[in-house]
Amino acid sequence: MKTALRVLGLILTALMGFWLLVHGIIIGVTPHQRIAENQDVLGGLAEGSVFVAGGICVLSIAVQQLYCWRTHRRDGGLI
Repeated sequence: MKTALRVLGLILTALMGFWLLVHGIIIGVTPHQRIAENQDVLGGLAEGSVFVAGGICVLSIAVQQLYCWRTHRRDGGLI
């Protein structure tokens, strides 16, 4: 049961990280739409950069958890 919860948490974390990263990239590369709609371009770029940074952080946490899980799996030292 613990392993299933760990895998589920790892998958959800990775999916959220990828979603944030892709969403930030999409917001960042579509400033011409914002110009056509008379929206704040710099605000959109700042929002996109925050999404990209958040996605990278969440993905790094998922990678760190995967590494921790693999290295501590034998001795049962992780939760």
